[in-house]
Amino acid sequence: MDVVDIVEPVSKFTEELLLSTDLPTTGGKIGEVFNVGLESWEPEEGRYWCIWHQWCLNHLTDADLTSYLLRCSKALTPGGLIFVKENNSNNFEDVFDAEDSSVTRTDENFRRIFGEAGLVVVKSELQRGFPERLHLFPVRMYALRPVHVPVVVKEVEG
Repeated sequence: MDVVDIVEPVSKFTEELLLSTDLPTTGGKIGEVFNVGLESWEPEEGRYWCIWHQWCLNHLTDADLTSYLLRCSKALTPGGLIFVKENNSNNFEDVFDAEDSSVTRTDENFRRIFGEAGLVVVKSELQRGFPERLHLFPVRMYALRPVHVPVVVKEVEG
């Protein structure tokens, strides 16, 4: 059974999660809940085969994001991957939102940060299907692995 650990800085969200009777019961369970911001989370080395991020990295500075991804890289098991799903700026530069102190990064800036963190992009894809009339930022997903991990290609007998 898969176990999902959760990192969430807002205590009212983690309290609600832990009190909820509607937790998923098929395909996995909630493991540890870390009530801390990503910039302070210290994942255990070699613990995770998958670390998933979705619409949360935009609250970290470039320096904090680089440092955080370095820690995540060390937390992966051999062959593990880091996944990132975030909005991308389509203005050829990062867009700062003063209201919530977030930054919407360009694809180029994400890739620069990934490289500085010692990660390579295994796969990247734009999410499709959002209505154009909403004028939303593009959403891109990245699959990342540490640069020092060799790619193993298995041949299929046929």
